[in-house]
Amino acid sequence: MSGIKSLADELRDSIRKDKQSGTPDKATAQDKNRTAKKKTEEPLKHLFENILSHELTGREKLLIRLDDKTVFLLKQLKVTKGIDMNKIISYSLHVFLKEHPELTRYIKEHLKTLDL
Repeated sequence: MSGIKSLADELRDSIRKDKQSGTPDKATAQDKNRTAKKKTEEPLKHLFENILSHELTGREKLLIRLDDKTVFLLKQLKVTKGIDMNKIISYSLHVFLKEHPELTRYIKEHLKTLDL
């Protein structure tokens, strides 16, 4: 019984020493990991909400080529979040074109100078 008490005393002493020396114990490290995880989950939650609320309004169908990794990721996203491949591709292109209006201006300017 005294062996158990001395082991517990040793553990308490080592924990006290760790706290005094400034090294974080496992509990504070886990709390930091949880807060970091929450911080990364918030933008993802907002992104998923935006993707799910995106409307597929177009009628045009396009055949696109994607590499195996991307297709695999899109299939996993379909299983985990229920987001269709067409929806995420449409959303991604919509956001890309919105963030790069210079591309649209470039196309319009070059269409004006093109002889048809």
